[in-house]
Amino acid sequence: MAWLLPGLAWAEEGGVPSVDITGLARVIVGLLVVLALIGGLMLALRRMGGVGGSANGQMRVLGALSVGQREKVVLVKVGSTQLLVGVAPGRVQTLHVLDEPLEGLEADAKRAAPDMQGSPFAERLRRVMQQHHHEKK
Repeated sequence: MAWLLPGLAWAEEGGVPSVDITGLARVIVGLLVVLALIGGLMLALRRMGGVGGSANGQMRVLGALSVGQREKVVLVKVGSTQLLVGVAPGRVQTLHVLDEPLEGLEADAKRAAPDMQGSPFAERLRRVMQQHHHEKK
C-alpha cells in the first residue's frame, strides 16, 4: 500500500498513515522552484517584448526615446501609417501623425537599443521634430 502514496509512511499498528516530512518538504520545494521558474520566464518575456500581441504584424513599435524619468516618445507603425506617441504614467497621447513614413527604422530598431541617446532613431526623431517645428513658424 505504501507504493500508492509515497509521501506517506504506514504505521505498523492499525494501518494509520503518518506523514513523511522530508518527502513533503521535497514536494513543496519542487513546486516553489517550478513557480519561480515560471515567474522568471514571464518577467523575461515581458521585458524583451515577447508578451503582448502584434495585431498580426500590422502594429509595430519602431523605436522609443526616454524624455523624462517615466516619460517616453514612441514611434509606432500601424499598417502603413507612422504615429509619434507620448507615453507617461496613466496617459498615452498622439503627438504627431507622420505624413511621410521614415524609412529604414525597422532595421535600425532591431540593431540598436531603444533608449540609447545616440541611436539612429533618436537622431531621426530629432530631425523630424525640428522640421515639424520649422514648418509651423
